[in-house]
Amino acid sequence: MSCSLCNKFDDVDGACRRCTSQVRSHLSQLPDLSHEAANFIAPGRSGAGTATERSIGVNVTALDCAMGIDTIRILHSWESVVRSERGLTPPAFISPVGDGLVASVSFHLTHLDWSLCQGWAPDFAREIFQLNARGRAATQQFQEQVRRIPCPTDDCNKFVVIDVENLHEEVECRNCRQRWTILRLVALAMNNPNKAFFLDVEAIGLWLGMTKRAVYSIIKSHNISRRGNLYDLGAIVKTRSA
Repeated sequence: MSCSLCNKFDDVDGACRRCTSQVRSHLSQLPDLSHEAANFIAPGRSGAGTATERSIGVNVTALDCAMGIDTIRILHSWESVVRSERGLTPPAFISPVGDGLVASVSFHLTHLDWSLCQGWAPDFAREIFQLNARGRAATQQFQEQVRRIPCPTDDCNKFVVIDVENLHEEVECRNCRQRWTILRLVALAMNNPNKAFFLDVEAIGLWLGMTKRAVYSIIKSHNISRRGNLYDLGAIVKTRSA
């Protein structure tokens, strides 16, 4: 069987354990990101602000995240799909209780394993990752940086730029013109014995669903190869499956 998200072989139905963990983590963070964004509504508090935002006296990116209107709309649209396909009570007949964002996130976490077995799982996961990335940008929880991995094509020696915050977006090698989702690209590269690639600790943590502290612990205990501030991702993965 193959993972419904990254297509990597796995012995479970639906998404592999790594992809499931990533979706679960990104989904569960949404309420906290929305709450924290309220502290960044004042202009100048977030790197995502623009001249237009400052002119009206508010950081629109943080305001949108704090209000959560778009986030709740997207989550509710997927909740309707789940409720319909599982024969549950339609959303229109459910009385709103407490925080709508928290309630919808809780619903999706409860049904996540089932959702990731459905044909629409890649679209669902992609939107969850996008919502989380918007929240993290609004609250300045990460700084964008260029990350590159070697193209997995055997006769191509170029690198492909990836964004670990959007693992389900497609990228293209400018040399051989092959296209993949980032999840598929990394999976292919890691399974090619002639290719090795290095990522920073934050990116490795996001990819493997680990804290930075846990990543550093593996690096130290297994003497993982490094290039400056970058570490061999394949070697770290092997220590977890050993």
